[in-house]
Amino acid sequence: MQGSFQHPVFKEETDSTNKEMWRMVESDAELPEGTILWTNKQLAGRGMTGTTWNSEAGKNLTCSILLKPSFLDPGKQFALNKCIALSICETLRQMAPDHDFLIKWPNDIYFGTAKIAGTLIENRILGKTYDICVAGIGININQLVFPKEIPNPVSLASVTGQEHSIKRCLQVLSDRIGYFYSELKTGSIQKIDNLYLNHLLGYGKIMKFRKGEKTFSASIADVSEHGKLILNHNNTIVEFGMKEIEFVF
Repeated sequence: MQGSFQHPVFKEETDSTNKEMWRMVESDAELPEGTILWTNKQLAGRGMTGTTWNSEAGKNLTCSILLKPSFLDPGKQFALNKCIALSICETLRQMAPDHDFLIKWPNDIYFGTAKIAGTLIENRILGKTYDICVAGIGININQLVFPKEIPNPVSLASVTGQEHSIKRCLQVLSDRIGYFYSELKTGSIQKIDNLYLNHLLGYGKIMKFRKGEKTFSASIADVSEHGKLILNHNNTIVEFGMKEIEFVF
């Protein structure tokens, strides 16, 4: 499967594109890989670890994509996370070529220190088979006003000073995911790893982090096969899983 997905499904509104995609999977076991569901209005959008994803109706791209990565060892599933993050990052760079967008570990997309896109990746593993991946993606496109409780949002329109086509963004995104998914399928994991690091916010630089009540400085040395952030702290290599530490900007 390379290039744009061939099975777009549009719903004017839904509670969550991920939830809706799982309902579609349960009702149709033959639902084609590459099916992409997108909506104008998401009533109960979700982020990682139980957070919510706020999106003004008709202003942003909210979608979920169905993948069936049975070729990939479940222990290497973070490689697929990298593909999704790279796809979003490159989509934004195509939409706004004069601006720089980076991946904030593990798979958010940032412009400077502001978040412009996020993902919620949910997997189904059957025995030793990586059966299904539903990748939920939210990209802030034309929204200019955000709720005050959201700490650091930004949109493509606020970055560039102009509105953008949500449909075109979807087309570019589907093309990029198709490309990186094909690369993963043909075994180009090292290439994906290198690109991910090259797009990674703070890679090789001294950054501030917070763990519990403690704030410390360290440089990002790598990201492990299982998605852990590898830091060089006072010449000591340490690893952290998701939500164990946070960036301090």
